[in-house]
Amino acid sequence: MFEDLKLRTLSALILLLILFLFAVVAPFLLTHSLYVLNLLFLRELFRLYSFKKEPNIFNLILIVVCIFPLYFSQDFLFMTFFLNGCLFLLIFYLSKSMGLGFLIVYVNLSMSFLLNLLVSPTEIGGESFFVVLVLIVAFADIGGYFGGRIIGGPKVFEKISPNKTWAGIFVGWITVITFYYILKAFNLYVSDFFVLVFWGIALSSQVGDFIESYIKRNLGVKDTGNIIPGHGGLLDRFDGLICASFFVKIIDFFLTT
Repeated sequence: MFEDLKLRTLSALILLLILFLFAVVAPFLLTHSLYVLNLLFLRELFRLYSFKKEPNIFNLILIVVCIFPLYFSQDFLFMTFFLNGCLFLLIFYLSKSMGLGFLIVYVNLSMSFLLNLLVSPTEIGGESFFVVLVLIVAFADIGGYFGGRIIGGPKVFEKISPNKTWAGIFVGWITVITFYYILKAFNLYVSDFFVLVFWGIALSSQVGDFIESYIKRNLGVKDTGNIIPGHGGLLDRFDGLICASFFVKIIDFFLTT
């Protein structure tokens, strides 16, 4: 039942340690780490679609072009949207793949939103909430893993993700809401508005998991890579965070208007 638990746990602890180092010990590196993470995401996407594998100067320029929209994320988000629209047309022209173009923009916008949230003055902005956001996504995944393995039961979308059960979905929600009330007990996020925020992050991260499962099933692959033992590729591990960033940015937008 838990054959891969030890390896998954070790990998998760290493990722959490890296998060702690970036967000607490050296927060000035957090922005740079998101740029690096985006580059690694792009590398996985190019490999998945067998696009631009050869290491040459053109590919290097293309990678730089792909991450360039992130530069405007913290000061001029509208420009980020515009440049990503242009990027979609460029990738579609070069690869003849609408799917690759969409996914590059999807990942780019996600990283742009995270960068923008780091400098947001709202309650869901800043480095401290970034850590909470990552932990919410992790707890939703952990709850889903144990809920699905222990309880089992009916599948959610078996043709897309055969291991995801309704029990896992609900246990993931319960785990995240419990996390909220633990923080509330320490006088953090005392407004019950954050119950909905935490639940929305959990739900959107689960949607991100299904989106990635759908993509992998269409491409006929099990994992997006093998960089993280027990988890697969970076897109396998961060699919929930990628989708959740859209939800959090929408909430942040309404809080600033």
